[in-house]
Amino acid sequence: MALQRSAAAPVVRLPSTPIVVDAAADREFQRVAREAGFDPDSRWIGGFVDEVWCRGRHVFESWGFGLADRRVLEFGCNVGATAIVLALLGARPVAIEPDPDYLSVARANATRYGVGDRIRFVQVPDSAGLPFRDATFDLVSCAAVLEYVQAHRLPEVQREIDRVVRPGGIILVSGTSNRLWPRELLSRRWFINYVPRSIDGYLPTSRPLQRGVFPWRVRYGFGRYENLDRVNRGRAYLMARQRMYPGRLSRLGFAAANAVALSCGTTLGLVTPTICVALKKLGDGGAASVASTLQFDE
Repeated sequence: MALQRSAAAPVVRLPSTPIVVDAAADREFQRVAREAGFDPDSRWIGGFVDEVWCRGRHVFESWGFGLADRRVLEFGCNVGATAIVLALLGARPVAIEPDPDYLSVARANATRYGVGDRIRFVQVPDSAGLPFRDATFDLVSCAAVLEYVQAHRLPEVQREIDRVVRPGGIILVSGTSNRLWPRELLSRRWFINYVPRSIDGYLPTSRPLQRGVFPWRVRYGFGRYENLDRVNRGRAYLMARQRMYPGRLSRLGFAAANAVALSCGTTLGLVTPTICVALKKLGDGGAASVASTLQFDE
C-alpha cells in the first residue's frame, strides 16, 4: 500500500497551531523538564513543538505522504516535538530515544498536547539494534539526528533503519547538517567539516568534534532507494521551502538552484546546508511505480 492520500482516508482537522490542552499536564511537563536539567521555557524545549509545526510540518505535508493512521517511526525523538506534530497530522508514531531524560520529557510533552495516547515512546539504547520486526513501518523520520550517530556506526544504523522499513516505504531525512558546507551548523565551527576525524585523537577534547554527514552517505547508505525529489523534479521540496519561508525572492532563488542541482544529476536538498531528502524503498513495483505514490498539495 503506497503512502498517498486516499478518498477513503479519514479527514484530519488540523489546529492552526498546536495547543496545550491540559494545564495540569503542562505543569508536570515543566517539572519533568527542570528535573532533567532543561529549561521548559526554551525555544528548543517547551517551544520546540511550535518550531516543528511552523517549519518541519511542511516537509511532511508537501510530499503528500497521507499520514493518517500510518505506522511511522520517529528515529531519535529528543523532547518529542516531531512525534507530537506527526500525531497531530494523524499518524500513530513510535518514537525512540536512547536518553531516558529526553524520553521522560517527550512523554510529558505529548501528554500536555493531548496526543500521549497516540504515541508509543520506546527507549532504545543501541540504535543499531531496533526492537521491531522487519518491514514494520510505512515511514521513518530522521529529523536532525543522523549527525549525532557515531560516524563509524552510521552504516550499521542505516542498515537497521532499512530493515524496519517496508518495501515501498519512505525514509525522510531532514535537518541533517551537510558536511559539504564550510560551517558545521550545530557546533557553528568553521571548516571543521573539512578536517579528517583522525585528528580528533590528538586534540585536548574528551569527545570527538561535531561534524555533518556527507550527502552521498545519506542518499546511498540505506540501500536500494529511489530519490523521490528526482522523481518529482524537486516540486515537493520547493513547496515545503516556500511554505516555511514565504517570500518571492527566496522562492525564485530556490527554484533556480533546484534547476541547477537537477542539471548536475543531484537534488537541491542534498546540497543545501541542511540535508532534506525523501527516499522510497525499492521492491513491490520498484522504481517504475514511484511516480504514482505521491500526490501534491497545490
